[in-house]
Amino acid sequence: MPIDIKNPNFEYIETQEELNKTAAVLSREAVLAVDLEADALDPYTLKVLLLQIGTEDKAYVFNGKLDLTPLKEILLDERILKLLQNGKFDYEALKASKGFSINNIYDTMLAERILTTGLIRENSLGAIAKKYLNITLDKDYENYNWQEVGLTGRITQKHLKYAALDVLVLFPIFKKQFEEIKKQKLIEVSKLEFRLLPVVAEMELRGTRIDVKKWHQNIEALKARRDEIVVQIQRELKPYYKIQQVDLFGSSDKVLNLNSPIQIVEAFRKLGIDLPSTGEAVLRKVNHPVAQLMLQYREAEKLITAFGENFLEKIHKKTKRIHPDFMQIGADTGRFACSNPNLQQIPQDSSFRGCFIPAEGYKLVVADYSQIELRIMAELSGDKVFLGAFDKGEDLHMKTAVNMYNVKEEQVDKKMRTAAKTINFGLMYGRGAASIGAQIGVGPDEARVLLDKYFKAYEGVKAWLDKAGKQAVKDGYSQTLSGRKRWYIMPDKGDPNYERLLANIERQGKNTPIQGSSADITKYALINIYDRIKKEGLDAYITHTVHDEIVTEAKESDVAAMTKVISEEMVNAGRQLLKKVKVEVDVKASDFWEH
Repeated sequence: MPIDIKNPNFEYIETQEELNKTAAVLSREAVLAVDLEADALDPYTLKVLLLQIGTEDKAYVFNGKLDLTPLKEILLDERILKLLQNGKFDYEALKASKGFSINNIYDTMLAERILTTGLIRENSLGAIAKKYLNITLDKDYENYNWQEVGLTGRITQKHLKYAALDVLVLFPIFKKQFEEIKKQKLIEVSKLEFRLLPVVAEMELRGTRIDVKKWHQNIEALKARRDEIVVQIQRELKPYYKIQQVDLFGSSDKVLNLNSPIQIVEAFRKLGIDLPSTGEAVLRKVNHPVAQLMLQYREAEKLITAFGENFLEKIHKKTKRIHPDFMQIGADTGRFACSNPNLQQIPQDSSFRGCFIPAEGYKLVVADYSQIELRIMAELSGDKVFLGAFDKGEDLHMKTAVNMYNVKEEQVDKKMRTAAKTINFGLMYGRGAASIGAQIGVGPDEARVLLDKYFKAYEGVKAWLDKAGKQAVKDGYSQTLSGRKRWYIMPDKGDPNYERLLANIERQGKNTPIQGSSADITKYALINIYDRIKKEGLDAYITHTVHDEIVTEAKESDVAAMTKVISEEMVNAGRQLLKKVKVEVDVKASDFWEH
């Protein structure tokens, strides 16, 4: 039966007696839709104004002022499937404000992302209601002024209809989405993402603690380093300028503005170097001290901008911790994305990592997979040399360097190993000889020679990479080991950029199965660890994750047990998808975020 947008079927529950009776009715349902309206987005400061729980035919809208405890068991009941849209918000809002959570979730927003990865990102409730039901919901949030409702308590019929529709539309959307999920064989991937949702919500709620004093010291040290680099650059260039720039106080040692592309191009011309642009990729190819200094300057500037005072403003006034926003399927490969602030931007060797600290009496237990993407490439390609190296516990980068440079292991220097590492990882991202050569400091021809030696040593890897790229173009999608799909928009043959666009799809076709499988393994690990923490009653929490790295916070008395849990469950997660290659994990307990 179609939904009546103007007059949705709902009942407004305003008394505790009505709530208790309704809870008894809802507890007998197999599937329920859940949503809430609040006066803000911050789970630690918001006020729940309305809680909506709907059956397929009727929505029950509960006043948020009531004692919602009788509904707690319904939301926790594993036998009842709960339909939500952007369920992470509702989970966090209820957990922070009411103290209870939600189990057995189907999230229509995540489902839509799974079904359309690589194609579109229109997964708001309004967009998917239009797509599946051909109805237009009034999603003008500002028009309802929920903040004012929080202050006045005045709830109108307009607010109630809005709230009711948000749950009633989830049933027909769910039915149509689920048919497509079955058709595309994405049930297991969907289960993975739905099980992960509470883990991510709890991770965001916990957040992580920052050593503010040390953070300030890092910023000042970076600024000093940046200023030192500026002086070095100006000193290097000064002999090439007859007249220096003049400031308000007269003569200055500055000869150019380092943030002006025009002036930088002119400066390099004076050095006898013509730059097509001032991008980082261009500067990396320039063999001159000024180019290296420019790159160092930009890196320092980038860190100062990204991790300056703006970062510290993200520390929550109530919890005194930062609570980043983690998007489960942020990248089309299935990887997480992070924002507000973005922890993925923090370099592994950055001193800023040392500012992430546990609460008093706790330790950070940090773990990451050992060369997981290379192990996945070994699994996918079945390359005997790759598999053999991991089976014997050999250093694959060292082995690659030996094969590429025709030297003995003891003759491999740091530069050779770095070049081998660059090629190992670069090929997984579909990079060619020119790109890899520029990074390792050799010309395209020499890079091609090295790649030829690489592929001669690892014939299985070459065969798989070639096949994966062509398969992506043929099928119009790529798959991870878990069955996750990433679709591609195929270019028109009449497009003047047809060949370039097709080559880009081939590159993504090589990388997606590897990076996506790595993301899936990390997600299984997060779920496994979360479940074990609850099962064993440990005083421990997952605080954040960056690619194949998981950071947890454990009571000092539980550190040993937590280390064991993380090691076992990360390996178990890897074994779910990797059948031919060993999985190894590095775990370390510390007083700060160590890699």
